[in-house]
Amino acid sequence: MSGMGFLALENRYIVEGTLAAEAALHVGGGVSEKTEAACFRDAAGLVIPGSSLRGVMRSTLERILQALPGKKGCVLFEKNSHPTCLTAKSKEQREAALKGLDDSALAAKLLEGDGLCDICKLFGSPLNGSKLRIADCRPVNGAPPECNVRDSVAINRDTDAAMPKLKYDLEVVESGARFQCRLQLENARDEDLALLAIALGELERGGIQVGGKKGRGLGRCRLEKRYTVSYFNRGTLAEYLASGEPRKMDYASFTKLLSDKLSGYLKQGG
Repeated sequence: MSGMGFLALENRYIVEGTLAAEAALHVGGGVSEKTEAACFRDAAGLVIPGSSLRGVMRSTLERILQALPGKKGCVLFEKNSHPTCLTAKSKEQREAALKGLDDSALAAKLLEGDGLCDICKLFGSPLNGSKLRIADCRPVNGAPPECNVRDSVAINRDTDAAMPKLKYDLEVVESGARFQCRLQLENARDEDLALLAIALGELERGGIQVGGKKGRGLGRCRLEKRYTVSYFNRGTLAEYLASGEPRKMDYASFTKLLSDKLSGYLKQGG
C-alpha cells in the first residue's frame, strides 16, 4: 500500500456496532450533587468518551505487541520500549535522530511513517496524527441506561477491615447497558488492519475493560458480533463522491480480510 500518510485519501473503513456492558462500568469525570464520582455526561447525556475506548484499545495493543517477537510496537512515553520508534526515545535521542532534517524533510519522514512503530502509525503520537478515529459512544436509541450509586469504604491492608470515617461512593452504569460504537480508519496499511483485527477481536471476546475501578470487576464490555462495515478506496472514491454512500462489506468478508492481514503480520520477522 502507499505510504502517502495524510497527503492523499487512499481508503476509509467505518465500523459501526454495539458495545454491550457485561459488567457495571464507571467512566468518571462527571459532576453531581448525589455522588462524589459521577459518570461522564455532556449536553446530550451519558456518554463513554471515544478517548476512553481509544486509550484502553491502545494500551491493550501495546501490551500484546510487547509480548510478540519483532518489537512491532512501543509503549507510549516508555523510553526504549522500541528500538527505533521516536516516541520511545528521550528528547536528546530524538534530537540526535532528527539532526540535520529541515521542516519539510521531517514532515516527509513522519508522513511516511519512518521512525514510528506500528502502534504510533495507527494511533498517532506527539510526532504524528492518528489514522484511527473513535467516536463517543452513546446509548443505543438514546435510551438512558440504568445508573446507580454504589457505596464503598477504604480497607486497612493490615487488618482487612474497613477504615473508620473513610467511606466514599461512585456512580456506575449497570450491566446490560448498550452503546453505539463507531470506528473510522483512513489510509489503512496491511499492518493497520492487522492491529485492528487484534483490537476488535479483544473487544468481541470481552478482553477489554473500559473506565475505572477495573480491579473491582467494573468495565467489562463486549463488541457485539455482526457489526456493519462500509468502505471506499481509490478505485471506488469517485463512486463514493458521486453517491455520498460508501460501499458495504459483510461481516464475514471483513473479518476474513482482517484475519488474513493478521496472519501475515504474525509471520513477519523482526
